[in-house]
Amino acid sequence: MNKTHRFGGAFGCSIAALIIGGGLWLSASAALAAQSPGDEQETDQVVVTAKVSKVTTVAPVSSSLAATEPTAIITRKFMEEDAPRVGDFSTIAVFAPSMVSTPDANGAGASDGGKIAMRGFADGNYNITYDGIAWGDTNGPSHHGTAFFPNSTIGGVIIDRGPGGATDLGPANFGGSVNLLSLPLEARPSIAQVLTVGSFDTDQAVTTVQSGPVSQLNGAKFLGNFQELQTNGYLTNNHTHGASQLVKGQVPLFGDFTLTALYTHTAYFYNKSDIGDADIAQLTQYGQNFSLGNDPTLQDYYRYNWVKKKTDFEYAKLQGTIGYGLSVNDTVYSYGYDNQTESTQNNLAAASANLVTPTPGATYPALGKTYAKSLQVAGMPGYLKLNEYRVYGNILKFTENVGFGKFTLGSLVERASTDRYIFDINVLTGKPDYREKAATEPGTSGVYVDVPLNIQYNEFSGWTQYQIFSQFEWTPTENLTVTPGIKYVNWDLGVNAPVEKLSTGSQPISIDQDFTKTLPFLTANYRIAHGWSAYAQYAQGFLIPNISNLYVGNASLTRVQPQLSTNYQLGTVLQKNNYSIDADIYYILFDHKIQSFTDPVSGQPYDTNEGGATYKGFEIQGSYVLPYGASLFANYSDNRAIGTKNAANPLYNGHQLTSVPGWTAAWGVRFEHQHLFAANDDVIVTLNEKFVGSQYLVNASCGKVVGSICQAGATLTPVTGLLPSYSEAELSGSYRIGRYLIEAQVLNLFDSDSLTTMKGSALIAGTNAFATTVGEGGATNAPQYQVPRSFQITLKAKF
Repeated sequence: MNKTHRFGGAFGCSIAALIIGGGLWLSASAALAAQSPGDEQETDQVVVTAKVSKVTTVAPVSSSLAATEPTAIITRKFMEEDAPRVGDFSTIAVFAPSMVSTPDANGAGASDGGKIAMRGFADGNYNITYDGIAWGDTNGPSHHGTAFFPNSTIGGVIIDRGPGGATDLGPANFGGSVNLLSLPLEARPSIAQVLTVGSFDTDQAVTTVQSGPVSQLNGAKFLGNFQELQTNGYLTNNHTHGASQLVKGQVPLFGDFTLTALYTHTAYFYNKSDIGDADIAQLTQYGQNFSLGNDPTLQDYYRYNWVKKKTDFEYAKLQGTIGYGLSVNDTVYSYGYDNQTESTQNNLAAASANLVTPTPGATYPALGKTYAKSLQVAGMPGYLKLNEYRVYGNILKFTENVGFGKFTLGSLVERASTDRYIFDINVLTGKPDYREKAATEPGTSGVYVDVPLNIQYNEFSGWTQYQIFSQFEWTPTENLTVTPGIKYVNWDLGVNAPVEKLSTGSQPISIDQDFTKTLPFLTANYRIAHGWSAYAQYAQGFLIPNISNLYVGNASLTRVQPQLSTNYQLGTVLQKNNYSIDADIYYILFDHKIQSFTDPVSGQPYDTNEGGATYKGFEIQGSYVLPYGASLFANYSDNRAIGTKNAANPLYNGHQLTSVPGWTAAWGVRFEHQHLFAANDDVIVTLNEKFVGSQYLVNASCGKVVGSICQAGATLTPVTGLLPSYSEAELSGSYRIGRYLIEAQVLNLFDSDSLTTMKGSALIAGTNAFATTVGEGGATNAPQYQVPRSFQITLKAKF
């Protein structure tokens, strides 16, 4: 049993970070050290597009005149002025068009739970990159944002709503990409200390040290960023504490070659339920923020439910010009994730559920059965879980400028290995609990194995993949760029599991499959006039199957194909001095949807490609600069995702897909005034609000499916469970004088209490609305509501 402890306090640990980082700062040249950073922001801006107008410097989200697909650019400036200091990429990207965040139920950045969807494509259906390197889980390309990259390590965000070009790489070039940029290396030495306190006993300290150019190392630059966080969280007994470190450097070599390297490391501890959210009956009894209890006789006791996570991410990039217009960019990278969890078997707050099977018995159970209940004794059923993976790879690009265009050729090679298991235990003693079912038949080896019944699964998996790509940026005229490209993907995915958790348990499992696809791309950008451009895109996207698609006893039942998207998009970007507008329309064909079924003869579950969808809509965004330091911002998106070609589920066809809001919107106002009380001060106030349209959450179904076809006369259930639209506003105000800043943020300004998601399907009788009380029949539904109004106050000093 693990006990909650703290690392010693965020503010105390930041002193150690200052001492460590001081060496970087002192290594800077004396000439640069004599310069004062004055009233600069915490970090220099990441330059992501040439600024051609005043409006792009104040807009929270903007696009680029060079865009070839719908793009949203969010700078570090916006993050410092408005985004929650304690948060992750989901709290930053949400204000872009068509982006919908499922808020962290424990509060912004308070645990590793924030997710975001793009045009209805959920997390795992698009890439997330960091400095151009796609990263994510190895059992499926979903993401743990806080565990890898908290807000303090992000220097900017570029959201591409589309597969990009041939040079955009990753496992999910399907719905688009969220591209995170690391903190930039600055032109002068500095030390910045940022201290944040907030609701739910939250405190965070971030120390950033910049060396500036180091004359002794030919102008090399370095930075260190150190964060410590601790919070009790909004949910009961959901404590979090942890730390992250980032070190980055760039060293000039020979000619114009440079070597850039980065290393990050995080370590977090969470008291968090791994067994499902509290249901309505529990929330009614214990309160809307109930999650874990403090009674050691019950399974929801917080000390029985904890998670330890460690991550690292590192790369080294060599780039420069070889000669004759030919340049090379070679990046070697690695990242790792280590999740160690202890959890009870369920979240029942009832001592009657506390039974374990401490001994395996004299006779192994019959096929598909468990040990006799007579072997059960009082205990605390739980499990130990491990999810540990390591990914490493290399991206090599050659670029040749040929006068009328630029030719790029390259490759990605990547390898991943994963170790995952869940072992059942009595959490009071740590000893095995033999409660699983015996296998029902031999696994892929053809040999029946008496697997230990204290193991839910014990799995080793991985992949080897390579991608070869080329594209040509052709500029037939000064104002027109046309870029055709092609990419070949080869992905070898395999699983070797002595024990796998299957509804009909065939053990062991050993399956390996190879997925290949050639993807074409074509984009064009035309500069209509100064500050005005238009673009068009045709591109195919690719989504690698999850490792769970190989969880079958018969390998012949899992010949799935990768899910594919075909994208057609048109858009325009207009940027003048005081206003900007960008708008687009899109049409996406989604094919080869992967679905799970059960063979009616053998009882074996299997996955197959059945059905698809058509995604279409439009997006518009604008900003306007008013007199006296004020500016306005707004965007709107209409997002349709209609099911098609699904013979297994007729009522899926022609209906908006579940978890896809029909529309999103955002608006904001910003006010800045300089020289309020002194010559070197300014005040900035921002108010932004995000709106999410209504959405259905419970998919349609067919009562009898044979051979992936719904049978005549079967019971058909339509799409149900309508989640109403909701909004959330954030207010931020900061006052800066010289090297010092104080900032106050109010999250969920209007204290909205709307439903944001629901697990369960109980409805109010005669309606499509979810039952949200016991009296309405929703006792077993598990809802998630908006976190109440909360506050963050930040102090900053930079020297």
